[in-house]
Amino acid sequence: MRQGSVIFTIYCVLIFQIYAATPDQELKHILKEDNTAITEITGWINLNLDRIRFNETEQQALALRIHDRLNGVRKQYLDFLEKYPKHTNARIAYGSFLTNIDNRQGAVDQWKLALTEDPENAAALNNLATHLGTIALQTNISEGIKEAFKAMDKALKIAPKVPLYHHNQATLLCSFPKAAATHYGENPQQIILRAILEYDTAIRLEPDNFEYVADRAEAFLDLKPFPYRRALSAWLKAQKLTTQQEERDWVYLQLAIVHYKAEKWESVAPVLDKMSGNSHKALSAKLRETSKSKMSMKNTRP
Repeated sequence: MRQGSVIFTIYCVLIFQIYAATPDQELKHILKEDNTAITEITGWINLNLDRIRFNETEQQALALRIHDRLNGVRKQYLDFLEKYPKHTNARIAYGSFLTNIDNRQGAVDQWKLALTEDPENAAALNNLATHLGTIALQTNISEGIKEAFKAMDKALKIAPKVPLYHHNQATLLCSFPKAAATHYGENPQQIILRAILEYDTAIRLEPDNFEYVADRAEAFLDLKPFPYRRALSAWLKAQKLTTQQEERDWVYLQLAIVHYKAEKWESVAPVLDKMSGNSHKALSAKLRETSKSKMSMKNTRP
């Protein structure tokens, strides 16, 4: 009986170990639910786009449906964090979830709590910096930019081989060149050059990323005097990485802007003609009209 009892106890322990979810397994399940919810909501919006565009009742009904769907995921995060309040990865993930429901301050609070527990967590630092930059762009209030630069600098020091962090740092620099100039003790033009170097590092680490290459090419537009050849070359490199028509249209539009900025009026329309015509209609039409006017003025000068 004693031996049988021991065997039964061992059996029960093994069964418990097999079926009891670890914290990381629980979090993995929540992350899957989070991703599923966002995918479902995107589908609802796309499916009902025509109905909700001008119908306030339909908008409110869909908003309620979305709220209920996300609230279930939110509760899972909160229950998990109540059980495991020091689980840094869960807090970082919950912060990202809060950005999806436009709870800006809530997201910032979660990442700061994560950093209180783990000050060297590069992911939390990156998320905090990027989000503070997004808030500043959306609200036109730059109070958090200094904190964003400090967080991003630290993230890069901790994890210098993560291409996303170099890209996000470069984007911050390009978005806030004056604030960056004050923070780093450089002039705005030096900041743009610093950003291009950060893009270079991101591309070296992940060379086939279209977004990195395109963002780098766009940075040249802010340099004075405008480096036409370098900008043109940068966009042609981005063109080689396009895989979707939307990306190709974006490159053609930017190439037209490069020609326009360099006063190569005659080169604008031929590039715009290569666009599919399904996107950026207003800007492409304005570029076409303005460049035509510039050529006309140039030809009529005595």
